[in-house]
Amino acid sequence: MGLVDYWHIARRRWLIIVVVAAVCAVAAAGYVRSSPKVYTASSSMYVSMATGTSVNDSYQGGLAAQQRVRSYMDLASSAEVAKRVIADRGLTMSVAELRGRIKAVSPPATTIVIITVTDATAEGARTLADAVVSQFRALIAELETIERNAAPAARVAVVDKAELPGAPTSPQTSRILALGLLAGLVLGALAAFARDRTDRALRTSNDLEAILPVPILGIIDAGRPGAVDETRRLRTRLLQEGDASTVLVTSLSRESEPEVTTALAKALADTGRHVVLIDADTSRRGVSRGVSTDRTAGLASVLSGAAPVADALIGWPQTGVTLLPMGEVDPQTSDLLASDRFAAIVAKLRTDYDHVLMQTAPVAHSADAIAVAPLCEHSVGVVALGATTAPQLRGALATFGDNPLTGAVAYSQPGNRLLRLVGRRK
Repeated sequence: MGLVDYWHIARRRWLIIVVVAAVCAVAAAGYVRSSPKVYTASSSMYVSMATGTSVNDSYQGGLAAQQRVRSYMDLASSAEVAKRVIADRGLTMSVAELRGRIKAVSPPATTIVIITVTDATAEGARTLADAVVSQFRALIAELETIERNAAPAARVAVVDKAELPGAPTSPQTSRILALGLLAGLVLGALAAFARDRTDRALRTSNDLEAILPVPILGIIDAGRPGAVDETRRLRTRLLQEGDASTVLVTSLSRESEPEVTTALAKALADTGRHVVLIDADTSRRGVSRGVSTDRTAGLASVLSGAAPVADALIGWPQTGVTLLPMGEVDPQTSDLLASDRFAAIVAKLRTDYDHVLMQTAPVAHSADAIAVAPLCEHSVGVVALGATTAPQLRGALATFGDNPLTGAVAYSQPGNRLLRLVGRRK
């Protein structure tokens, strides 16, 4: 796989990447908020030895001081220093807890000791650092004094006193949030890649050609400039196949795609032909779903004998076609679509119109398409790219049975498929 392939995966699965990154960022923010703040105060000291005034004495004293510094770093965080600080300040913490807050370091080849102390407050960190330094110096003075009332062999002088910390040193908010977001992007990319590799959805017309036993009559990408021209090609190919006075359009995917049927009906009407569009979609997601009408009569009432066909037909100025809406679906509607009554309705409309287009529920939803197909010269199956898997398509073709399928339309819409499905269910 090349960079272009990874880019295409990122475009298809951007929602997974965004969600995972957002979850990790929120988790990092929660960790930062729940973590206690820690302030750090430091004080540096210079270690010197009591030596003579010659250059050699000074040199030897410096070496001796460097050797002592290694021991002094352990003494700074020793139990003795901690005990003295606790006793001096009247602290309630344990010796082990205080020792865990003290850290001593020394830059290489120097006689400088830096003591760092942490606390939950800035003032507490500075006060504790001063106390540790004071008791540390006192302990060194005692240990380096060989004789009573004599000067100590080594001296520890404070160079920089501990200052009040301006900000907490932990948690490192910016760093943790950045790491959380980065980890989210990496995990999101891995999740997107894994989802894409395991996804069996058909995404291109080439994927359809490998499964379909019939030609692809059109590749319609809704909302794109070429969608209108591709619908005209679909119209031309159907007319070239012979008589197209009756055309069935059904979905081989799990959801109806009424936009294809509407676009085809409009394309036929644009040539000056009289077109009637029958919404026979019992899934209630047919072409008439978004058409507002004051009439209560529809195909369902015509099939039940409650209204004549003429009372149910309505004009659809936006498309230039006549529409027979579904109306109120009842449990008998699907059975009546397979009856002679529906065949008579289609026969009557064929005498009044040049083209009769019918849309039925998806093949996977009901058997309506199987019952209506024998009444039509052409049957067109619509496959929603990106939302249909190979097993689903094979299952729909097997369900359609021996009914002749003229061809298929590869259909896709811009935007996320999940958002489309959610919008349809509202």
